[in-house]
Order: sequence, then structure tokens, then C-alpha cells
Amino acid sequence: MRTDAGGRARRRRWAGAALVLTVLFAGLGLSGGGAVVVNRVEQRYAAQLMNRYTEDVSAAVVQQVDRYGDTLADLAAAIGARPDVTATDFAATSAGLNWDRLPGASGVAFAVPATDAELPSVESYWRGKGVPTLTLAPVGTGVEHAFVIFSRPFDGIAAVPGRDLSQVPEAADALRMSRDSGKFTISRTYVLLKDRTLPADRQQMSFTLVVPVHDHASGRFRGWIVMGLRGGDFLNETLRTHARGAVRILLTDRSTGTARVVASVSAGTIAGDDPRNRQRVVTVGQRHWELSLYPTDRLLNGADRRMAMLTLSAGVVITLLLTALVAILNGARNRAMAQVDDATAALRMDIERRQETEARLREREHELQHLAFHDPLTGLANRILFYERVQHALLTHARERHTFAVLFVDLDGFKQVNDSLGHAAGDDVLREVATRLRNCVRASDTVARFGGDEFAVIAEHLATETDAQMTANRIVKALAKPFDLYGTPAHISASVGVALSGAGDADEILREADEAMYRAKTTGKGRYVLADARSC
Repeated sequence: MRTDAGGRARRRRWAGAALVLTVLFAGLGLSGGGAVVVNRVEQRYAAQLMNRYTEDVSAAVVQQVDRYGDTLADLAAAIGARPDVTATDFAATSAGLNWDRLPGASGVAFAVPATDAELPSVESYWRGKGVPTLTLAPVGTGVEHAFVIFSRPFDGIAAVPGRDLSQVPEAADALRMSRDSGKFTISRTYVLLKDRTLPADRQQMSFTLVVPVHDHASGRFRGWIVMGLRGGDFLNETLRTHARGAVRILLTDRSTGTARVVASVSAGTIAGDDPRNRQRVVTVGQRHWELSLYPTDRLLNGADRRMAMLTLSAGVVITLLLTALVAILNGARNRAMAQVDDATAALRMDIERRQETEARLREREHELQHLAFHDPLTGLANRILFYERVQHALLTHARERHTFAVLFVDLDGFKQVNDSLGHAAGDDVLREVATRLRNCVRASDTVARFGGDEFAVIAEHLATETDAQMTANRIVKALAKPFDLYGTPAHISASVGVALSGAGDADEILREADEAMYRAKTTGKGRYVLADARSC
């Protein structure tokens, strides 16, 4: 009996020791696993923050450059509308431009092309247009030159009339690209001629903005509107605002083979070779810039809430307590089991809290995905989602032999409302325009905002071309109604371009709709034009 009792005692001791070891290792394993899960969640949250910063900064750079490009395009349109531009005309047209409105700009100028053989006639002609002391100063021979005729400085250093811009390879390349493409163009980065006399520590990487000028009546190329822009003065404040002290940002131009910093913002301590570093190529003015974002200690400290360490510490403490309780109270099984149940319940609550945290993070991820495909101001689809809808419509309508239409809508007079009543009023107008556009189409159709005052519509499953015309007519009439802005009526109109499917791929349909919209704008505004050049 004593031997049996001793054997049972030994077995109980071994069973107790096995139970203690089982509880110890199981608790440590659960604590380590929970810490790993929480750490991954925190890492994913930091990556999502970097993605959001990347999207915000990319959009801000594009919007800032587009704003300057639109300003130059307006000036080029005003010059092109005058059949015989003079120095007085240029001064009056550019009178509203200055450093406060266009930070970083050194000035704006009108330049014209001329070959070696044309120099005497070009010089004589422009002397008669208000520059009596004009002397053209060509650099090199056997090339087409680009001479500054009129200019308005913003930094107090006037451009020299007659200076040959083609002497700067970066500017010459941009002038050629702009003339060939007929579009807004940005040069490669370089130091402006007027800045090369400054000390090295005060010189900035700069670039030239170029917009071609065409005669409105004949379409003949007349010259360029040119603006020198110092990169740091132009974009540093924009980058600093969006960095919020949490990320370091570098905007570089690699088109020359060597990375040249256009603008930068340093904040905090860089995390080094971190997988959360982000690079994005930003395309502006037919030029590709590389945007690099690096998380700093401030962002990482904000994302790292020490939950993994807390989870591990709590798990280890709970495990040790359970182990001690099991070892001490092995003889009092019922009470020990009750304490184990309590500890298990606390662990379940901790797991549930972690699961709730993960669920909130997933919801946030869905929200970010929604923002990636929708315009934040109006809630409409953005350009990316609209393009995907057009591609999808091409596939489905071709299979079902149905017709759809793409309508480009550009607001006439919106800039005047925005300038006179402020950006807040302009935003109210854009939101109301979005509401009216939704009311003009069916629930199955797609309404998108491309940015600024440009909108687009996909009208699907149309019976005839007349359906597209009716939709365009409704849009023109709806947007012609006055907008009530804080008791003040504001009037705008809409120029609408319509392109029917069957014209080609998605890019071709969008191009035709855009060209039709441009014809609507140039033939009177407040109307729509079909892609086959009929207007109403």
C-alpha cells in the first residue's frame, strides 16, 4: 500500500510538473504570437500612412504645377486672340501676374522664333510693336533662335529684350517640345541665367515653363509664353505643408541622367533603408519627376504604440502567474481551475480587442481604397475609375451590341466665380455641379470629376444617338441655371463634347470627346458638340 501510495504520489508530482511546464510554454507561445500579430498590424498602419502621404504630396505637386500651367495657357490664349500684339497689349494682359500670385516665378516673357536669315525683318517688326531699342542677340548659327520680345519680371531683375533663349540647352529643348506637341511643357532642371552670378549657396535648381502661342483665327504658330521658375521657392512650401513634419520629401529630376533636386523638405530623423520608403513618378508638363518620401522618427513613433511589447509583457506576466498558481494550488484543483478560467477570460478579451483593432484598420483600408478612386470634394469617380468604366463599357457593349456615349463637360466662367467669390464658393459650385450632373443622368451612368472644373459622364445602353444629345442638352440647361452662393447668384455655363462608342479604344473615345468639348468652347460656349463636329 505504501509503495502504491508512493507511486501515486510520484505520478501526481510528475503530472503536476508536466501541467506546470505545459502552462508555461503554452502561455509564452501565445504571448509571442499575439505580439507578432500586433506588431504586423502596427507595421501595416505605418505603411498605410506612407501611402496616404504619397498620394497627398503627388496630388499637391500636380495641382500646383497645373495651376501655373493654366495661368500661362490663359495668357497665351489672350495673346493669340490679338491679331497684332504690341508691348502695351502684353503689359495689360500680364498685369495681374506677380510674385504673390505665382511664388517662385522669376518673371513671364513672350518669345518668338527666327532663323539667321529672318533676323533683320523680325527685329524691325517688333521694334515697331513697342520695343524701339530691341536688338536681337543670336547665339550660334544655322539654328532656329528663340528671342525674348516682351517680359514682365517678378523678382526685380528684368529679362533682356532680344536675348536668345536657345543658348540654354534645357530651355531650347522645352521650347521645341512645346512647339511640336502644342502643349504646356516643363524644361529639365538648370540654374537660370540671371541666377548664375549669385553665390553657389544661393543658387537654386530651376526650370522653365513653356506654353505655345497660336493665332486664334488661322492656327499659325506665333511664339511662346515662357516663365522661369525656381524650384525651391515654388514647391518647398507646398511640400512642407503636406509633410506635416512626419516625412522627408525629395522631388528630383532624373531626365539629365544625374538626379537634380527640384525641391525638398527635411523633417525629423530618417529611418534609413526602410521598407516603408516610397517612390512615385509624377508627370507634369511632359516631364517626369521622381517623388521620394521617407518616414521619420516622428511618423514611426506615432504609428508604433508599443502594443506589441505591452501584449508580450502582459502575456508573460499572465503566464508566470498561471504557472505559479498551478504549481502552488495543484492539490486544490477546483480553486486553481477557477483562477485559470478567469485568466483565460482575460486573455480572450485581449484577443477580442486586438481583433477589433484589426477590424478598424481594415475599415480604414477600405476608406483609403475609396479615396483612391473618387474625388474627395464631390464624391464623384475620379479620372482613374472613369477610365476603367470606359474600358469595361467597351467590352460589355461590344459583346451586347449596344451603344454608349462619353461626355466631357468643362465649366465656362468658373474661374471668374472662383476669383471673385473665393475658393470656398468655388468648392460649393463644384459640389452643386456634381449634384446637377447626377440628376441629369440615370443611376446606371457614371459621373466623374477630372480635376478643376472638368467633369465627364458615361451614358450607357443608348438606343440612338439622339439619347446622347438629349443627355448633353439636359446638362447644358441644368448648368446654365444660376447658383445661389450665400445669397449672391452666380452664373456659369457648360461646354460639352460628346463621343459615341465605336470610334476605337478608350483613349480614342476620350480624345474625341475632349476635342468635341474644345470645339463647343471655341464656338460659343454654353452648348454641346458631337464628335462629328455638329454643335447645338
